[in-house]
Amino acid sequence: MALTQEQITQFKAQLESMKHDVYNRYQKREQNVDTEEIRSNENHMGDSATVEFEHEKELTLKESDEELLEEIDQALERIEKGTFGICMDTGEEISKERLEAVPYAKRTIEAQRAYDKRKTIPDEHTDERRQDTSNTIEQIEEEQNASGR
Repeated sequence: MALTQEQITQFKAQLESMKHDVYNRYQKREQNVDTEEIRSNENHMGDSATVEFEHEKELTLKESDEELLEEIDQALERIEKGTFGICMDTGEEISKERLEAVPYAKRTIEAQRAYDKRKTIPDEHTDERRQDTSNTIEQIEEEQNASGR
């Protein structure tokens, strides 16, 4: 069943709120990274490993926030284009339950599984596995647990 205009409006408000929250968190992380760089120059050599670890952790979390902001922006664009709630791979409707769990979802659960499987197939040229840095498998499992499957 297609989403109603009211539901789409609710998802848009939720996505805009998420974007605001993630952006604020991103800004704090950016400030932390800058502060840690300054502090690393002042620390004793024994503390430098801890500072480096914290710096790397903040950089990783900052990158995750950047990716999430991009996902949210893409979902807001799909709302504007009228394609929100439609799987980008199959053209099928994304379940309301999935969108409630992951409002920026762009694939059905089945299509996401297939996408994730393709992304973990070894690359013929490098014989290395490509990795998806998103948490899509965890999101799918959470959705399934929430829907009682």
